[in-house]
Amino acid sequence: MVKLTLSHIAIASLLFNLAAAGSASAAAAYAPLTPQLSLSASKAPDAAPAADYGSASLIPLADAAPSSLAAVPAPDANLERSFSLAQAEAGPVTGAGSGRAVAADTAATGDAGKEWRWRRAKGAEYATVSIAAIATAYFEHANGRPEEADWTSRNGFDESIRDALRLKSRSARRATDLAGHVLMGVMIAAPVLDSAATLGIRDGRWDALWQTEMINLESFTFTSLVSSLTQNLLARERPFVRDCQGGACESDLENRGFPSGHVAFAFTGAGLICNHHSYQSLYNDPAADRAACATGIGLATLDGVLRIVADRHYATDVAAGTVLGLFSGFVLPRLLHYYHPVAQVPEKSGTLIKQMTVSPLFSGGSTGLTCQFRF
Repeated sequence: MVKLTLSHIAIASLLFNLAAAGSASAAAAYAPLTPQLSLSASKAPDAAPAADYGSASLIPLADAAPSSLAAVPAPDANLERSFSLAQAEAGPVTGAGSGRAVAADTAATGDAGKEWRWRRAKGAEYATVSIAAIATAYFEHANGRPEEADWTSRNGFDESIRDALRLKSRSARRATDLAGHVLMGVMIAAPVLDSAATLGIRDGRWDALWQTEMINLESFTFTSLVSSLTQNLLARERPFVRDCQGGACESDLENRGFPSGHVAFAFTGAGLICNHHSYQSLYNDPAADRAACATGIGLATLDGVLRIVADRHYATDVAAGTVLGLFSGFVLPRLLHYYHPVAQVPEKSGTLIKQMTVSPLFSGGSTGLTCQFRF
């Protein structure tokens, strides 16, 4: 394909030179022209390593310099006029030194797809996350076990859902409660490990991995702080408390029912998975990325059902945890990062010839046309 392109350039150069020679012959008598065609391809020593150069020169020789060239500068002067066929995204490139500029731009775009393309976490985020984590730990230590319930009223909606889904066996409820714990842990770990395996281990995109894990930390910290504050301030009685006998209950934390922390964390993880796969395409396959998102939502929903089945939460507790988790996992990362893309270096195009330079050549008693191209 390169040979064919060189042939086209040579033919165009021949026609250009013949036309110039025909117009010059009206002013002075030329000696018979003996065209010499030279084609070459090489690497420019001062260009980028991957910049290959080729040239095509057509120099018709004459016995004496024509009188019409009297106004042309001294012999051996190389008057060059360039134009570029570089890809449109890189912008027009002109001048004799443009080859190196295009080569530098091309080299810079090689890693463009590996850069973080959204708003980066800054000092404010690091400080806020640290303060929120400390505040949550302190609040949990000081007020994490309300001794008395402030919210004991019940409603028909919660009672009807409880009667329909609650397991009758106490041992079955305990097993389901354990399953809910495991499922919550899986949904917390999933976005963290998924990002580490794809962005870090597979792709080596450590900066993108750091920013992604920072998003995970922001979302989970927000969920932890809000759920802890709400549970302890509202102090809603859990549904199993009515069956406690002599102060012995099936589980602890009897008065921290609203919202469901398990469900909040599970849906936070699901939202993070969906966001990362939607914006970063971690699996490099749209169908696989959508499947990961759907799986996360399904597991989070299952965790919510298990909390009702195990008689650990009312339906309204689960609904509140779902809303909190969806905001933390779906909305918050977009508000802080994914809704704020930054400018990127354009990706390389598939153009074979990146730049072509055409130069009229006046040397001694000869005139010609030199064409250089980069591919």
